[in-house]
Amino acid sequence: MDIAVFSDIHGNHTALQAAIDYAVGKGITNFVLLGDFVTDCPNPQKTMELIYVLKQYFNTYIIRGNREEYLLNYRKTGEGKWKRGSASGSLLYTYQNLTDKDFDFFESLPNYGIYQPKGLPGFEYCHGSPTNTGELLFREKRNTKKVLSHLKTGVLLHGHNHIQETYIYRGKKGVNPGSIGIPWYHSGKTQFCILHGDTKSWEEEYVQLEYDRKEILREFKNSELCTMAPAWAAVTMHTIRTGVDLNQTVLLRAMRLCEQERGTVKWPDIPEKYWAIALKENYIDLYGKDIPRKE
Repeated sequence: MDIAVFSDIHGNHTALQAAIDYAVGKGITNFVLLGDFVTDCPNPQKTMELIYVLKQYFNTYIIRGNREEYLLNYRKTGEGKWKRGSASGSLLYTYQNLTDKDFDFFESLPNYGIYQPKGLPGFEYCHGSPTNTGELLFREKRNTKKVLSHLKTGVLLHGHNHIQETYIYRGKKGVNPGSIGIPWYHSGKTQFCILHGDTKSWEEEYVQLEYDRKEILREFKNSELCTMAPAWAAVTMHTIRTGVDLNQTVLLRAMRLCEQERGTVKWPDIPEKYWAIALKENYIDLYGKDIPRKE
C-alpha cells in the first residue's frame, strides 16, 4: 500500500497541484494531509478547491494545523485584531478570502489521527505533535523523544517545521514530509513523501519536485496580498524562489528596530518602515528577489 503525505501547503496551490499530479501518476489513491493548508500565499480558495477534490475522489485522511486554528480562533473571538501590514496582513487577507464552507471544514477536522488498516501496521499523524498543533518536533530535542516514546504505534507523521527528515528514537520513527508550499532547502523544490507499507513496516520515500514557481509568483504580484502585507509577501516569495527561510529573521529584526526607536513593540503594531529596513538588511527586495551585495 502506498500513501502520499502532504503537509504545510500554505496556500501554494501550484505546488500542491504538481504534488497531486506526481502521486496520481504513480497510481496512488491514498493521501494524508497534515494541516496548514492556507495563509502566506495568494488565492487560498484555489488550494481549498484542490483539497475538496482530493477528499471527494480519493481515500484522504486530514487533520488541521496551527494556521487553521489561528483562523478559527480569530473568527470566534478575535475579529478586529488583525490589520493591514506585514505583521498580520497575510492572515487577514486569507481570512477575508475564505468561505463559510472552508471554516466549517476546518472546524470538522481533528488535531490528531491514528490509522490502523487491516493487515498492515498502524501509524499516527498530526501537524505539530499529537497534543499540540504548534509544537515543534526537531530531532534530538527532549520533547521530540518524549512524544515518540509515548506513541501507540511505531510511526508518527508530522509537519510544522518544514524540514524533510526521519528521526528514530527507541524504535519509534518520526517522519516529516517537508513543506509543499513554503519548502526549506533543496533549492525551493516542493517536498512531500510517499509511505510504502507492507505487513511489517512503513518505509518513507522522500520527494523533492520542481514545479512552475513562476505561476504562484505571478499571483503574488497580481494579488492584494502584496499590498496588505508587503514585506511578509516579499520574504515568502524569497523562500519560494530559494528554499532559504528568513521569515522569522526579518520579523524579529523589524520588532527589534521598532523597540529600539519607540521603546516598546507589540505585535502586530510594527510600522512598515522597520520591515523595509529588515528586508534590506537581509538583501531581499519587495519581489522576493536577492539584492546584489556590494563587494
